[in-house]
Amino acid sequence: MTADKIKARILILIQLICIIFIFASGSPLAHGFLLLLPEIAGIVIGIWALTAMGIGNINISPLVKQAAVLVTRGPYKLIRHPMYLAVLLVIWPLIIDHFSLLRITAGFILTIDLTIKMLFEEGLLKKQFQEYQSYMRTTKRLIPFIF
Repeated sequence: MTADKIKARILILIQLICIIFIFASGSPLAHGFLLLLPEIAGIVIGIWALTAMGIGNINISPLVKQAAVLVTRGPYKLIRHPMYLAVLLVIWPLIIDHFSLLRITAGFILTIDLTIKMLFEEGLLKKQFQEYQSYMRTTKRLIPFIF
């Protein structure tokens, strides 16, 4: 197994453990409009990203599939990683709503993990797609026009 595959599997494992813990240790829906709103936005962005990506391109791994196609439509027109944004928008309201030291620790670990995964994935996408550098210049990572 290559170093990239091992790194990808570790990142996915950390991501899944954190998400499962956060969902298992509290309600799957935040209470109150101000917390529910970003959670719903995350769900909508996630569905929009999956739809734009197409079934053949869906991949939880940061490793790029051989037959992958660079998607630049839908939310990918504005940001490079809408699925990561969706996860964060869903998870953080849940952590705030049922706050505990363990849940916030899991949230920070997940956020760091997704950041590392995002940067790792971008490096691989640059190698796979010549046009990815140009795409990076016209989009932000997670927040349109900001970051």
